Amino acid sequence: MDGSGQGEAQGGAMRGRSEAARDTSARKSAASRRVLKGVIWTATALVGVPLLAAGGLMAAMMAGPVNISPLLRFVLPVRIVGGVKGQPPRGRLDIGHASLRWTGLLDGFGSPVRLELRDVTILDATGRVADRIDAGAIALDAFPLFHGRLAITDFSLTGAHLALRRDAQGSVDLDLPGQPSGGKGGFPDIDVRHLRRLALAGTHVVLVDDHDHRTWTVDPLDVALTPVVVKHRHGLVGSITAGVAGESAGAPVTAHLAAQGSLTSAGTLHWHVALDPLTPSGFASFAPQLAAARAPVGLTGDVTLTAAGRSWSMLPSDALVNIALGAGEIDAVGSTLYPAEGNAALHMTFGDRTATGWPAHLDVRALSVQLREPPVPAGSGTPSSPDVGPDMGMSGSVSAGKSDGTTKNVASHEAAVSFPPPQLTASGSFDWGNVANVGLMSGAADLALTPVSFTELGKYWPALAAKGARRWVGRNITAGTVRNTQVHLKIGPDAAGRVSGLTGISGGLDAEGMEIHWLRPIAPLHDVDAHLDITSLSTLTLSFSHGWQPATRTIKAVGTTGSGRLTVLPGGMVISDLDRKDQTGAITIGLAGDLRDHVALLSEPRLHILSRHPLPFTHPQGSGVVHFTLTLPLISKVSTDDMTLDGHAHLTHVSLEHVAMGRGVGGGTLDADVTMHGMKFVGAGAFSHIPADVKGEVLFDSASRGQMIDHIVTNLHLTPDNVTAAGVPVAPYMSGRGEMKVDYAAIKDADDQLMLDLDLADAGVHIPLWNKETGHAATVHADLLLDGGNVVAATGVRAKGPDLNVSGEAHFPVGQPPELVIPTFQIGRSTGSATLTIPALAMQPVSVKVRAQTLDLSPLVEGSPEKPEPVKQSTTLHVPEAASGRVQGPPGRPWLIDATADQLYYRHDRMLGGVKAVIDHNGVRVDRMKLSITEPTVAKVEILPLGDSRRLTADVPDFGVLLSHLSITDMVVGGHARFEGRFDDTKETAPFRGNLRLSPFTIQHAPGALLVARSLSIYGWLNSKDTSRFEVTRFEMPVTFADGVMHIHDGRAGNGALGATLEGPVNLDTGTLALSGTIVPSFAINTIPGEIPALGKLLSPEKGGGLLAVKFTLDGKVDKPDFAVSPLTILLPGVLRNLF
Repeated sequence: MDGSGQGEAQGGAMRGRSEAARDTSARKSAASRRVLKGVIWTATALVGVPLLAAGGLMAAMMAGPVNISPLLRFVLPVRIVGGVKGQPPRGRLDIGHASLRWTGLLDGFGSPVRLELRDVTILDATGRVADRIDAGAIALDAFPLFHGRLAITDFSLTGAHLALRRDAQGSVDLDLPGQPSGGKGGFPDIDVRHLRRLALAGTHVVLVDDHDHRTWTVDPLDVALTPVVVKHRHGLVGSITAGVAGESAGAPVTAHLAAQGSLTSAGTLHWHVALDPLTPSGFASFAPQLAAARAPVGLTGDVTLTAAGRSWSMLPSDALVNIALGAGEIDAVGSTLYPAEGNAALHMTFGDRTATGWPAHLDVRALSVQLREPPVPAGSGTPSSPDVGPDMGMSGSVSAGKSDGTTKNVASHEAAVSFPPPQLTASGSFDWGNVANVGLMSGAADLALTPVSFTELGKYWPALAAKGARRWVGRNITAGTVRNTQVHLKIGPDAAGRVSGLTGISGGLDAEGMEIHWLRPIAPLHDVDAHLDITSLSTLTLSFSHGWQPATRTIKAVGTTGSGRLTVLPGGMVISDLDRKDQTGAITIGLAGDLRDHVALLSEPRLHILSRHPLPFTHPQGSGVVHFTLTLPLISKVSTDDMTLDGHAHLTHVSLEHVAMGRGVGGGTLDADVTMHGMKFVGAGAFSHIPADVKGEVLFDSASRGQMIDHIVTNLHLTPDNVTAAGVPVAPYMSGRGEMKVDYAAIKDADDQLMLDLDLADAGVHIPLWNKETGHAATVHADLLLDGGNVVAATGVRAKGPDLNVSGEAHFPVGQPPELVIPTFQIGRSTGSATLTIPALAMQPVSVKVRAQTLDLSPLVEGSPEKPEPVKQSTTLHVPEAASGRVQGPPGRPWLIDATADQLYYRHDRMLGGVKAVIDHNGVRVDRMKLSITEPTVAKVEILPLGDSRRLTADVPDFGVLLSHLSITDMVVGGHARFEGRFDDTKETAPFRGNLRLSPFTIQHAPGALLVARSLSIYGWLNSKDTSRFEVTRFEMPVTFADGVMHIHDGRAGNGALGATLEGPVNLDTGTLALSGTIVPSFAINTIPGEIPALGKLLSPEKGGGLLAVKFTLDGKVDKPDFAVSPLTILLPGVLRNLF
């Protein structure tokens, strides 16, 4: 096929397709026109028919209500409360009769649409009628209705019977069986701003409350309210009457409210409200805080509303409310109060409401609550009073105190004054910046309380209002009366400005006849009058005016028994931290009175003052004033560590016994500062007549090992007079003034320390061995260690001054006597060392050892070189008591003396050498003695016991040298003296009998009379080699001593040329003698007749006498006797001399 044929074939095909397409398009256009016509007819039917029906309905409603019940049958009952998925609805609404009326065509399209219903019921899931409404009417604004909104203009119900249920979470719903679906209802929002009338009549509502298992019935509930508009502000007038009753297993609850509102001529609304008494606690399930009020409360009020501000509605501008309170119970701040009756008048005014808030002001014009006695608890005979009674926390057990009988008297006096339960009155004013925030306000209130006894105060004081203070007052103020209670409270916002609270408090009260237990178990203060000032939110101040504190004198140191009292000086108590959980009390007490009562009080174990440190004295006398502040937490249990004490004592006319060394203090004063940790004191007085001042510190705290717990420094001001008055006779030896410092320190678990310092710079000292004039420094020091009051060591013992340097220390070896060791001493010319051992037992001897290079005893013999004026010597002589024995008094302490001295000065220019002495004194007399010297001659004296006696022997080989060196006489040359005798210890006075014998010696420079008498005989004249010397070849003198009298018996002395006899008594106590004797010339020849047997006594009556002799006597004082010679007796031979 060629190309032209192919083209024709293609063109024919295309023309065929075009014709087919035109046929199809024509068919579709015809179908579309038919559908459009159908739609138009259908729409005309759907719209037109309802419009015609609506038009007919509106025409019918203008003529009267139109019954729409038949129309509603198609949709009723309608679901109003759904159920869970798959279950029938829990609630459905059914309407017996419904009519609709609208007069918009006659009165305008704005006329409301009125729906009237009768026999309205709510059916549960089973079809049972659960709720019903006899009749009801609602008018809806037409224009909002056209926009799909509901705006009610009229609402009324008659004969409504509704059953509601409140679940445990507080949600309220219809009381229908089944489980809720949890979905929300589909009702649109309802606008009530166009409401013109609200009426409820015959309404009966039953609410089952699952929260408190109570059934509430609201009946009647009648409301007739009509809106009014004043200055474009909306309000309501009319009346409301409501009654509420609640039934449960407990007491029934009822309430009735009546309110009446009207429009005044001034354009304000006035509402009068009356609430019959109801018990608020019955409605606690709706407001839990109401459970605290279990007393009937009723009120009447008048409220005025005005058209002001920018609010849509009229707002309250003034409200006057009167409240009446009946008998019941009110829980407040942790306690239950029991009002008998009460009333209050409240006036509240409101300011203009603005965008920032709505201010208000409240005046509490008169509030009065009369309290009643708390009921008696079951099984108890007394009303309940929490936290009032004996303190069980202060000491861990019930403490009755230490009563002396006076407490009972005060209690009986208080019991005689009874008061009715108190009445509380209050007034005040409060302001809110915005009542929408009711918790944010400011204001003030004044409260007052009528008199009440302290024993009853705990019944009316709320437990959580300053509970620590309440607890302390209830337990510790056990008698007294509270009067003139006035409290001013300030309320304001907190620092953050979010909530208000108490910002200030002031006021006070008066208290009379209080009994205050300031620290149990110490006896309380009695008859205390006080004033309480409330100074701040955190502080109360109690000021005491007078009273007295009993004291029981039980400790031995007081020295007497019985009781006393201390006068209470102005003081007080500060209770702080009231704004905290626990409070703190600071008690300031001043006490004045007898020192014995102060000591008894401070010795109370609870104070831990003198009970820890017993007094180091007895029998205190004097007066004192003590002020102290005791701070402690006001909690149940208080330990010593919780308390602080700050006290001061001023004591005068103080007299104490047995302060130290058995001596006392008189005329003293003392100031002391005391805390719980210790005491510091200063004072002055006369210690055993010696003026002294003292200061010290005492630690009360537990101390660690080695810590000082007591430190006392005493300064004694010494004068000759006061030291002598103290019993130490120093007046002859001291002048001027000395200062002695006694520094005592007690150490924990260690020996106590005692330092003694004696300063004699301003004193003159004149003792036999040492002298010092005033103005020259001299000190004595010793460091002692004490254990239980006993000296266990002494170091640093030293004495320094002019010609004085003594140092030493004391040793106290275990099981051995203490020993004082003086390694070196220098006292004037005396130098050496010494040891003193003093055993603990009085029957054991004191041992003294002296090793001296030089021992100067000349002051003992010659007197003080500083006082050279002659001292009249006594004319009496004594045999030393140490030798004869103590005649009177009990035995003394035994002594052992062991002394050696290279040189011993007995005069300032005379000495003995090589002195050794060992003396054993048994407390009565010298029992043994050995004394020897080597210069100027060898000499020995010895006393040794021999049975019932003691033998005395003295041996001096060169008696003349000894007499000359002793400055007795230099006339004797040579002579070996030996003295022997015995003390008869079988007798109390230990009489002595002995004999002195001298070997031949020479008297040089003999008196002329003696030489002449010697030369009277040819024998004497021929045998004399030196006319100035007289030789004595015989000397013997027997003596006895007893009762202070020495007798010389047949004393003989002489040589061949001259002899002498001597006998008679010498009274050493009186210093007198009565001696007689003879002088025998031509002794060798003259004595021969006396030797003739039988005739010798007649021819020579004196032993050692002669036929011819001269008689003489020595009478009078020993130091100056009267010497008398009878020369004629030489003419009377033999026995004839004794006749004349």
